[in-house]
Amino acid sequence: MREKRALSFFAGISAALIIVATIVLRTYFRTVNQHDAMLVSAGLAFAVQLGSYALLRPGRPGRGVPGELLIRWAIGAALRLFVLVLYAPLVRIVNLDVESALVSLVTFFFLTMMAEPLLLEYDR
Repeated sequence: MREKRALSFFAGISAALIIVATIVLRTYFRTVNQHDAMLVSAGLAFAVQLGSYALLRPGRPGRGVPGELLIRWAIGAALRLFVLVLYAPLVRIVNLDVESALVSLVTFFFLTMMAEPLLLEYDR
């Protein structure tokens, strides 16, 4: 039950960070096509971050073998990079704005990734 609660808490924090970042990015990206690209990036970033956090959580300090947390974090970072590399040509195929899609995806990944260490020990 604690794992579900911790994952839901991370989902809420991630959603809040993505919403705030979207509002800030909308001051720079103003067209409808750019906003659509940012929404697609937000959904993708949210899904990838939840999966990455679910992978990372069992390896937290005191719960797994020494070094397991670092290995799990590296797998999550590689997953994010893989998604970003695959997303770039896909954006062109779907005919979204490339600049706003990639900048927003990287921004969302960065902000939510910075929240991971702070929420890793959430056990309420």
